[in-house]
Amino acid sequence: MKLTFWGTRGSIAVPGPETLRYGGNTTCLALDIEGQPPVVLDAGSGIRALGLQMLDLPGPLRVNLLITHLHWDHLLGFLFFYPAYRPDVSIHLGGWPRCLEGIQGLFDSQRGDGHFPVMFEQLPSRITRDEALLAPRFDLGPVRVQTIPLNHPQGGVGLRFSRDGRSFVFLTDNELGGTRGPQLEDYARFCRGAQVLIHDAQYLPEEMDRHRGWGHSDWRSALELAQKAGVERLILTHHDPNRGDDAIDAMLDQARYQAGPGLVVEAAHEGLSLTI
Repeated sequence: MKLTFWGTRGSIAVPGPETLRYGGNTTCLALDIEGQPPVVLDAGSGIRALGLQMLDLPGPLRVNLLITHLHWDHLLGFLFFYPAYRPDVSIHLGGWPRCLEGIQGLFDSQRGDGHFPVMFEQLPSRITRDEALLAPRFDLGPVRVQTIPLNHPQGGVGLRFSRDGRSFVFLTDNELGGTRGPQLEDYARFCRGAQVLIHDAQYLPEEMDRHRGWGHSDWRSALELAQKAGVERLILTHHDPNRGDDAIDAMLDQARYQAGPGLVVEAAHEGLSLTI
């Protein structure tokens, strides 16, 4: 399994000189499984550049798009996902059960809502909600995918991908220590034995009191989860739109100092690629 980050930012895309190293696009990752159709995780603004790269893939082309939840920063890039405008492409939606509803809601509804000039029905590609790709568990060829609820407003799903005894976990938009839903121990069981944990770290520990209930975590909570689960590598993602590259560097230095030598800690950046 090869995983590549195309968008690492939370809430809103923030291109500019202060976000050059970690990137300004919102959440999107590509998963390459040998012998299987391309897999995309979330459709934030990072999916636009990914779609440009996929334009050269020969058709007919199938794309599996897994949606974690329906907030716009994880969906809006789909409007500019160029494979959706190819008649020889089929896009199979999965993950969160309301995935198709979320994608359709981005487009013009003929009610004068002004969302987008194109109607969903006008797209030449075939876009369907695939019952074989929905929570709580499903397979992508040889890869088993398990899910867990996210602690996030209006809900969502975290994802664990496993093959041949190796796993990675993707928990974006997840508030650890919340009063509802799964608790830290539940997430630790879900992540246990994984080689890589990718987790939301939008806030700093000192910012959490004023953001409780917003559905995001801080680096210290993500680090505690990684240590409890015994993962080898923690990748912090969903960076706050107001946190530039230098501030993410400082956050990462703090997290690495507290982690000690037994755990590799990184901050996700566009173009980061790892093989698991």
